[in-house]
Amino acid sequence: MKAPTYIIVETGSPFERGAFIPLQKEKVIIGRKVKNWTPDISFNNIYVSRKHLEIYSKNESFYIKDLNSKHGTFLNHQPLVPHEEKPLKDADQISISEDSIKFTFSTATMDLTADLGPAIQKHLIEHEFQLDPIKQEIFVFNHTYAFSEKEYKGIELLLTKCDQFVTVEELKKCVWVERMLEPEVIPDVSSEEMNALIYRIRKKTNDIFFIENVRGKGYILSFN
Repeated sequence: MKAPTYIIVETGSPFERGAFIPLQKEKVIIGRKVKNWTPDISFNNIYVSRKHLEIYSKNESFYIKDLNSKHGTFLNHQPLVPHEEKPLKDADQISISEDSIKFTFSTATMDLTADLGPAIQKHLIEHEFQLDPIKQEIFVFNHTYAFSEKEYKGIELLLTKCDQFVTVEELKKCVWVERMLEPEVIPDVSSEEMNALIYRIRKKTNDIFFIENVRGKGYILSFN
């Protein structure tokens, strides 16, 4: 599949809203991971079949096909007939089981998502910049940067708000979500843990990003 091509998640665990996933193969199967099967892109939802749908390229165009899933695939709110291919274009909306899972098909020729903001859209286009939440990697300037799970969550949040102030509380809720007992409660994360996270991210990316500490209240990421 010709890069850059993406799906951009609106709803669908384990991905956060606004996450965009590069489609790096000629044929990409989207489904649910089980013991003996792992799709190219996996959603954690009982309404998603093991092999739910397929996105693929053919003759320099892109297509989608429902793989006879139990709860169906919808393209721009219209149900797909199983195994019948339909052409895809920029900004097409794809959903599973009455919007249990929702994402957008996209190429880098369009704004990747309204939520990413103008700064990161500009850098995505100018610097051939890609995020891969599956591998927890960033590809920019022909170089790949790999992260741990928490490092990736942190850098992804900072990048989606590139050149904007991100509070310590926002980072805590994004990176240490497993410590949240209630949606509005800020996780119990020590300053040492937060400083260690930012230190590791800086160490891995200081050749491309500058992360400013705003008087202990938060951070601003910008391109060097």
